[in-house]
Amino acid sequence: MNATALHSPSLTAPAAAGADHPVLVATTGRNGGAALKAAQRIAASRGAPVVALSVVEPPVTALSDPGFGYIADEYESVRVASRRSAVERQIAGLAGPGAPWETAIRVGTPDSVIADEARDRDAGLIVMDSGRHNWVARLLLGETTLRTMRWAHCPVLAVGASFDDLPRVAVAAIDFSPSSIAAARAALAVLNADATLYLVHVWQRSPSDHPSEMARDASYERGLGGMFERLVSSLGVPPNVTVRTLSMLGEPAAEILSFAASQGADLIVAGRRGRGFFERLLIGSVTSALVRGAECAVFVAPDPPLAEAEGLARVVTGVFESRAPNDWAAELDRFTRRNQGRRVVLESDDPTVGRRVHVRGYAFRGAAYDHRDGRVDLMFGDLGAATGHLTHSVAGVKSVGVRADADGTDEALLVTHAHGWAMLTFAPGNRTLEAE
Repeated sequence: MNATALHSPSLTAPAAAGADHPVLVATTGRNGGAALKAAQRIAASRGAPVVALSVVEPPVTALSDPGFGYIADEYESVRVASRRSAVERQIAGLAGPGAPWETAIRVGTPDSVIADEARDRDAGLIVMDSGRHNWVARLLLGETTLRTMRWAHCPVLAVGASFDDLPRVAVAAIDFSPSSIAAARAALAVLNADATLYLVHVWQRSPSDHPSEMARDASYERGLGGMFERLVSSLGVPPNVTVRTLSMLGEPAAEILSFAASQGADLIVAGRRGRGFFERLLIGSVTSALVRGAECAVFVAPDPPLAEAEGLARVVTGVFESRAPNDWAAELDRFTRRNQGRRVVLESDDPTVGRRVHVRGYAFRGAAYDHRDGRVDLMFGDLGAATGHLTHSVAGVKSVGVRADADGTDEALLVTHAHGWAMLTFAPGNRTLEAE
């Protein structure tokens, strides 16, 4: 284990979150008592309403045989009524008769119905049973939980039968991606008022003993302290919550599960990773392993919106890179608004012409992405002039990245393409200039 010094910074509390967004808790009417208890505690701490959702799966025959419709409808109505009674008894046993909870009974596939219901109600959190009662429950309920996490627009908290109170010791898996940072921040809303939150980063050194690889690893290790400090500052931790940071070498999921067990953690936190359709179908391998392997509750949050992800990356790591074309227009628009008027240097590296400087000393006017041509246009010239500006176009774009300094001020824009790259940099200390 290779650990940084543990520290407990003094930080300001975040604004209250979740009061306007219900807590949605999934239950079968038989299992899910711990999830109901967790939802009750979290909703009370937020001042949020609770919706108890139970999903009745349709008979298999009804799905495959059109002639089975009448019997299926009658059978379904009986099952729905029976399920409603069971859920209402659960709620009454937990919160007392007449508890102000809403009960919703739906028919369909559990993971998709739960995710859709949460989206339709603009829920702030989904609470589910983790399925750790026996191997059958672990197989069936555990996979339902994972599938729900893939599609949910809000965080999902999976709790086991041993849940008794809001988590007091939580371990957040941190890879310094916007997803992991946003997950750690969102998880603060479900912690006990005096909890301890461990931010754990697990990484691996290069297998090569080449001096350049060893130097890169050493540089990365030296930079971890600064990234942790910026990460903690970005979270907005309540005053009585203690934050500790830790880095170690090894395989991420195995090390995090082992560390959580050693600390007696009652919550593991992870980001889902991936905004794209295909990425949503397959949760990141580390997150999947944590959900399947954890013996405590697990909290998984979806990726933050693009603007928030970009801001978190720039502040914490200094670098934000996107390979998703659908993100580039918005990202370049924000970059333009932050930097319009600053004096720049534009250089490129292309096999046909080599490395060269194209622009030096001109004011940056803007950057835009053309979806039709897959092209980024970089524009330069006096801001007050209607004409006479320069445009440099980059075709076949593969990625768009922004690098910022420790203060969050942009230092460079990097656009890569099939055969090379174009990089725009700003003069040191050059902040946005007034339009002439």
